[in-house]
Amino acid sequence: MYTLRSPMLTAEAVLLIVLGIAALLLPLAAGLAASIVFGVILVLSGVLGLAAAFASGGRHPRGWSLLSAIIALVVGVVLLVNPLAGALGLTLLLSVYLLVDGFALIGLALNHRRRVTGRWSWLLGSGILDVVLAVILILLNAVGSAVVIGFIVGIDLIAAGIALFLFQRAMPTVSSSSALL
Repeated sequence: MYTLRSPMLTAEAVLLIVLGIAALLLPLAAGLAASIVFGVILVLSGVLGLAAAFASGGRHPRGWSLLSAIIALVVGVVLLVNPLAGALGLTLLLSVYLLVDGFALIGLALNHRRRVTGRWSWLLGSGILDVVLAVILILLNAVGSAVVIGFIVGIDLIAAGIALFLFQRAMPTVSSSSALL
């Protein structure tokens, strides 16, 4: 018998779940780590962008490419020097999204209420919850922002680990002759 299931996938799934639990237990460290990783990615992107802009030999306009590369490089360095700033920035972006989405859901709920469609109260409740969460996030200090990002990272890692584990468990076991087909 040949199996498509892999013990390596199981190990990866368990590792993701363990790292997710660690991130939930140490959310500040996870938030700072996420900010640092994002900073490294931006620095590498900026360096490669600068190299690509100058390697074009003048065949392509450089202005926007240089600007993009410099912005990535500067933001990446800021994140590496001050990871709390990165966590704060990510939290503010999330809060703006929640605020805009919350007001959109409240408007949609009130629109459905006027049209006498059922279940509009669930939309209203979801919109109010989004606005409340946005206000809470806006009022957080930098450390609180890093903790929120750490929780998000932890929840995401746990969800990814569970999904990978369930995915690989659903893989069929096949005979070696049908695996060759």
